[in-house]
Amino acid sequence: MENFEVVVIGGGPGGSDCAIRLAQRGKRVAIVEKEHFGGTCTNVGCIPTKALLSASELYARVREKGKRFGITGEVSYDLKTMLKHMERSVLMSRKGTETLLKKYNVTIIRGTALYNERSFFIKETGEQLKAEKFVIATGSRPKIPSPFRVEGIWSSDDVFNMEEVPDSITIVGGGVIGVEMATLFSNLGSSVTLIELMDRLLPTEDVDVSKAIERALSRRKVRVVLSTAVERLESGEKFKLFLSNGEEVLSERVLVSIGREPVIPEGLEKAVKTERGAVVTNENFESSLPGIYAIGDVRGKVMLAHVASAEGVYVAEKLSGYESHIDFEAFPSVVYSSPEVASVGKKEDEKGLEEGFRSFLFPLSANGRANTMGERDGFAKLITNDKGIIVGGSLVGAHVSETLMELVLAVKHGLSIQDLTEAIHPHPTIAESIRDAAEGLEGKPLHI
Repeated sequence: MENFEVVVIGGGPGGSDCAIRLAQRGKRVAIVEKEHFGGTCTNVGCIPTKALLSASELYARVREKGKRFGITGEVSYDLKTMLKHMERSVLMSRKGTETLLKKYNVTIIRGTALYNERSFFIKETGEQLKAEKFVIATGSRPKIPSPFRVEGIWSSDDVFNMEEVPDSITIVGGGVIGVEMATLFSNLGSSVTLIELMDRLLPTEDVDVSKAIERALSRRKVRVVLSTAVERLESGEKFKLFLSNGEEVLSERVLVSIGREPVIPEGLEKAVKTERGAVVTNENFESSLPGIYAIGDVRGKVMLAHVASAEGVYVAEKLSGYESHIDFEAFPSVVYSSPEVASVGKKEDEKGLEEGFRSFLFPLSANGRANTMGERDGFAKLITNDKGIIVGGSLVGAHVSETLMELVLAVKHGLSIQDLTEAIHPHPTIAESIRDAAEGLEGKPLHI
């Protein structure tokens, strides 16, 4: 096999972007992928989830709000057609990644990489991978504890292979995946129970976000059960879950969404330093084995596709002799619920903000664009430090995933309240709520 300067193992967002940037910098680079390019995000994560959410939300929106907009008549959905839309979205993203790799002359190696005796090999052929540097970008898989390893229990991956929408479903885990799946199935008419061990949904988000999403899901008739664990379950015609609060829940399906765990190439987990099943790296993403780097979910840190991509580009630049920087204080997070959640930087928890920090929450019920869309639920919330610098923000509402970048740039570049209030925002837009929240921090809100 050819000698390369760098071999990237894993063709997800982190690995693919790393390989492409290395090639752009003139490196001889190969990428190893055992199945489909695009990784978790493209194949069983971001892309298929959002495709189904988009289709189901259109159906639910017409059903729930059509009459208000003057749209009459019966509306129904066809799951097979929705799944075809999902499959087209996945295929376009997957093929797009492979096309770009070929465009930049990245050598594609099909197979499963394993580590043995200080070298990487292709499991299927036995060929040794020869390179000066290796980048591990092998991603993660759904975490399924032993009590849930029962035939018929779903992980988020299994949703994309469903043949029919269940009449009832219990979702265990109220994080991002759990909330998005609760949104999807409630859109399609399932009776949904959402169980979370912590005392609020989306526990890593701002406390006001958690409250807003719980209210929104409850209005959609999702039953939210907080501060509760599943102690055991029984399977039969239906699944029966026995909860720590003494309740018993019956449902046709159970979906476990309590997080993901890193996937490390076979053999490497015994040779490299790990912590809680993840590869430990230094500030430059190099592992305990010199010349072997790790990016993305396999590090067990921020398990987001766009963060994996940023880490991949960072490593590629460093290995090419260029300076690079990642600001982990300013990475965006999005939840595709109804309404959407988008956040960056500092967040407020149940204890409130520490001394010196201030916040202001502007309700979307006072936003013109939200009213024209019939989407009044949500808010824009900004947090500043004692110098009036924007250090965090959370948005809840329609399409806020598309307006978040203003806050990402504000946090990344240390913009002030005045920087936001002096910027003219287009009217009517959801983005105006960010300026309105900034005016609230000045003590001079114009629209409430």
